[in-house]
Amino acid sequence: YQMLDDVNHPDGKIGAKRQTASLYDILPPAADKKLSPPGEWNTSKIVVKGTHIEHWLNGAKVLEVDLASDTFKTARAASKFKDAAGFAENAKGRLMLQDHGDETWFRNIRLKAL
Repeated sequence: YQMLDDVNHPDGKIGAKRQTASLYDILPPAADKKLSPPGEWNTSKIVVKGTHIEHWLNGAKVLEVDLASDTFKTARAASKFKDAAGFAENAKGRLMLQDHGDETWFRNIRLKAL
């Protein structure tokens, strides 16, 4: 789940697969996503059930994919992760929040077992 200032960050200008709510460099979110402007809060949700993943932004589902599907496999093969052995194959793991030097804020982070 990518979180980004789509308007001002250089990655946001590369294309939808690098913008907020994308599955970074693999699949874009819905083109009609409702993104709050920089300086305002957005609400994000990630739902994972087995290999099924949903990305939500501000109350709307904006991406849905099954990691076992041909859609995902084809998109991954065309991404920067094509040669990353084991990418997206962990059934369990830890949550990681990562930044690349830009100011980033999070609040009210919750994890819930489904």
